[in-house]
Order: sequence, then C-alpha cells, then structure tokens
Amino acid sequence: MQDKNAREIIERYVAGTASEEEKALVEHWYLNSPDAETNISEESIAISKKQVYDALPIHDHPVKRPVSLWPRLAAAASIVMALGAGAYYLVSYQHKPGVSPGLINPYSAAAVLKSGGRDILLDKTANGKISATSITKAAGEEIIYERSNQNSHAVYDTIQIPAGGRPYTVKLTDGSRITLNAATTLRYPEEFSNDRSEEVELITGEIYAEVVHRKSAPLKIRTPRQVVTDLGTVFNIASYPDEPDSRTTLITGAVKVSVNGREKLLSPGEQAIVSGNDFSTETANLNEVTAWKHGVFRFNSARIDVIMRELSRWYGIEVKYEGSITEEVFYGRLSRNMSINEVLRVLQRSNKVSFKIEGRRVTVLSKS
Repeated sequence: MQDKNAREIIERYVAGTASEEEKALVEHWYLNSPDAETNISEESIAISKKQVYDALPIHDHPVKRPVSLWPRLAAAASIVMALGAGAYYLVSYQHKPGVSPGLINPYSAAAVLKSGGRDILLDKTANGKISATSITKAAGEEIIYERSNQNSHAVYDTIQIPAGGRPYTVKLTDGSRITLNAATTLRYPEEFSNDRSEEVELITGEIYAEVVHRKSAPLKIRTPRQVVTDLGTVFNIASYPDEPDSRTTLITGAVKVSVNGREKLLSPGEQAIVSGNDFSTETANLNEVTAWKHGVFRFNSARIDVIMRELSRWYGIEVKYEGSITEEVFYGRLSRNMSINEVLRVLQRSNKVSFKIEGRRVTVLSKS
C-alpha cells in the first residue's frame, strides 16, 4: 500500500475500483490535510501518505466501508486536481442552491406536453388533474396516465423537454415509467391496447425507461437509428443528433436492439452503440450513463468538446470555439444544480481552457 503510486490510487477512487483501504487513505488524507484545497498534487499526497497510512486502523483487519469522498467535501472550495499530464480531476462543492442574478442556471426552459390538440406548459401547471384529460401531474415532475377505455384507436401525446428544461417522468397506462433528460422529445400512446402493439418513439434525446414487462406483449421504443424491444428491463437510451452515435445501455433485465435487420441481445451492464453503419456492443460504465438521472454530471476521460455538448443541452446555451480544442481529458462529478458559471469556473482551473460568456453564448478559449 505504501509503495503505490498516488495518482493511480486517485484514478481508481474516481473510477470506483479502489479498495476499501485506498478509499480510506484518500478520504482521510483530504479531510485532514490543511493544504488540501490549494496544494493537491502527487507530491503532496506522497509526503503525507505514510503518515496517514500509519494512522489508519486498516493494517490487520477490514475497515468499515468509508463514506463517499464527494459528499463529505461539501464544505470546501471548488478545485481541480491536476494529477498527471493530460488529465484533470474535477471536484465541485460549496454550492449554494437557488437562482443568482446574472448567472445561467438550469431549468430555465419550460417543458411542453402536447395532448388533445393543446400545448400544456407543465412547469406552469399545478399538481393534480390536468383539465379535460386523463392525466395527473404529480410531485417530482411526473405525469401519470390513467386508463379511460374511451378510444377505439391509438391516440398519441408528445412531451418535449427543451434544452435547459427540467427532466420529467411519464408514467404510462401499462405502469411503465420513462424519464426524459433535457433536450428530449418523446411520443407515446395515451393508452395501450391489450397486445401493446403501439410503439413509443424517442424522437430525439435521452430517456431512462423502467418497463413493466409482459412476455406476450413486449414494449418497443423506436429511435431514428434503432428499435429497442423490452424483455423485462430497465435501460437508458441516448440518441442526440449532435452526438456521433446512439447508445442503448441495459441496467437490469434484457433488451433486444435492432438496426437495419441486425439484432443484438444485451445483458445487464452492456451497451449497444450505433454509429453510421457500425453496430457494436461494449461494457458500459453504469454510473456514468445514469449520472444525469441522479442529478450530476459525471465525466470519465471526457474531452472538453464532449463536456460542452452536454452542458449546452442542460443549460440551453450556444457553444462556440476560438482556437484549437485542448486534448486534455477530465474526470469528476459535478452537481447539475450548479449554475453554468460555477461549472465553467471548475473547468477553467485546469489552465487549459477558459470561457467567455455573452448572454447565452459560451465561447471556449484554448490556452494551449
């Protein structure tokens, strides 16, 4: 333990693969180091490593699982840990919730439900029964559909979460729940027939689906690039037009992904990737895939252009670039409740990028 490279220990901590001893070492060092906020480096960790290790009760018996580092740092100031060439570790804290004047905050755009020929602004609609519909708006940004048995043919509604909008969950009449990320549009039936032959369509964006499985009537979700058939499952689909590929990630259960006559059956933890004519699978980082559902940005070896695409959708901003895009990659987890001004300040501490904000336009300025 004492001879391990400090950077490797931090990398394993961020990736979630560190041992209990390594987690305790990192957390104990940070919380007890007087220079932790201003002097985070491999050298500073190495200097204190032996002293901290000797003080920890982890030599001869297992330790209790330590609390995650990120929540325990909530009282400190925002920093970036530069621990090696080409990689930066982001930590954000000291966030004060609420809207501050002059800042670009999340949830600035209104979600729209198109139902029965009406455009309903969900953020301005009170909780309870939505007039002239079989829909109820519930706490926690959820809309719930009830069976009416009044329609002899399929009637479809559309919910649109614009860039900068607040995620919403739709509970369908079969009990399935679909949560929409920002910059997402979903079309779905107000009510399913017995054979559930009606398809759900992800027109654009990202969803997290918790499907009530019926073996004789599987639910199908269609995107511009693929068809996903539920086989009793929870899964995530990301299909943004500004991304180079479309990804379906299986959390639990099983799904079948179909692309131009080709099919792949996913196991939990697998991800199907569709890019042009390429169709492949790989093991997914589930924490990274579902971070948005839990209210955080999670970056794992992410380039600045990838990060900015995600920020543009979440905050409803326009992104421009001046100069070359840095090749450095970033690791870390940031709260989605932060203003973009706060997020950019964290990124800027890498000294490889800086930003200029003009209205809702953010220009990325390279420092390389």
